[in-house]
Amino acid sequence: MKKTLIAVTGSLMAATMASTLAVAATMEEADSNADGMITFDELLVVAPDVSEETFRLADANEDGMIDVEEFGMAQETGLLPAG
Repeated sequence: MKKTLIAVTGSLMAATMASTLAVAATMEEADSNADGMITFDELLVVAPDVSEETFRLADANEDGMIDVEEFGMAQETGLLPAG
């Protein structure tokens, strides 16, 4: 029983770390069309586990996109892991 629990816990930790690493993208990696703004769809390409709620929280000016300042602030505050 303990071995099963350890294996499951290890698997969950590995999955969590993998999703965190997926989110730790740079602005340039996420901004696929190089317009200086990241849409939710662009962010999903490099961070498929990011929720719409997290995106909305990162979008401080609520314009539907994350600019370089918002991206940096989201990373500084821990909303998005730093790359």
